[in-house]
Amino acid sequence: MTDTQTAAPGNGAPGAVLNGWSPDPDSPAATSGPRVPGHISIAPRVLQKVGSAVVSDALAVDRHDVHVDARDDDGRLALRVSTPVSVPALSADVVVPDGGVLGTIRTLQQTVTGRILTITGRAVSRVDVTVTASRSPKTTTGRVR
Repeated sequence: MTDTQTAAPGNGAPGAVLNGWSPDPDSPAATSGPRVPGHISIAPRVLQKVGSAVVSDALAVDRHDVHVDARDDDGRLALRVSTPVSVPALSADVVVPDGGVLGTIRTLQQTVTGRILTITGRAVSRVDVTVTASRSPKTTTGRVR
């Protein structure tokens, strides 16, 4: 019996491993081990949708107003983002984020880089952002039903 064959076929014992496969999804053999040869690709459209979702969540803007282009940059992703930003009414008592709109976008670049890596496993080389509009944060006014 080899290292990966620790139980007889059909044994069914908890943690039983045969040829690197375990019936228990939480066993180390089920979650680690040798990689299977092959190629995994994520379509650019998927990367763009994930990018749009990350941007819209980070900026609290409508996902339909965000556009993301993704292209390969020597094995890493280069993203081009077009998005509106939420800008509160400019009164004396408003708290402006550090760096204003520029600071918000720099934080967005860091957020997008980290979240895309976490979600897709792809490293991001750059995030170019174009602010297309400024919007007032949505507030509920009027009669509530």
